[in-house]
Amino acid sequence: MRIGIVGAGTVGSNLARALLGAGHEVMLSSREPESDRMQALIGELGSHASVGTVAQTVAFSNLVILALRWDAVPDAVIAGGDWTGKILIDVTNRLGVPESAAQELAQIAHGARVVKAFNTVGAEHFQNPMFNGERASLLIAGDDEEAKAIVSKLIADLGFEPIDAGNLAVAAHLEDLAELWLHLARGLGRNFAFRIIRR
Repeated sequence: MRIGIVGAGTVGSNLARALLGAGHEVMLSSREPESDRMQALIGELGSHASVGTVAQTVAFSNLVILALRWDAVPDAVIAGGDWTGKILIDVTNRLGVPESAAQELAQIAHGARVVKAFNTVGAEHFQNPMFNGERASLLIAGDDEEAKAIVSKLIADLGFEPIDAGNLAVAAHLEDLAELWLHLARGLGRNFAFRIIRR
């Protein structure tokens, strides 16, 4: 799959490494695609990785992952141009606000099929989801069933257990779960993940 990642910080670059390892093609976006930093990162990531503007990344991709601070999101959405029909995975966590980031994103990225995912575990674990022999669970939320099925397959490709938590309104709970993960990490350290267990 051709996957675009809007944002090339810790979350975006770790996702890129994991997705490339699973056999996908990745384009990272940057405001300065030709910068030394971005060229070095692409050189490290290898021949199936590239860099472009936000608009180029959206055009390149079957699926786009938004891995930015929330305050950078509105400008990125505008820069992306036409989002019609694109599956747009929201990884952002905008804490302390009643409406979820994913719900607001769905309102401003017109035509995008928004799915909340990848926000409830530390970015350093994207490449290794196994904890004492068990797969970490990654919860998702969204209104488009086909989009969620595609995202679930992507999550499984990376070795996580995908869990469909419900429609996009549930994304607020996933953002609360991310806040809990960050709170626990202050005491436990970051080397842990959530897992759904069944009887």
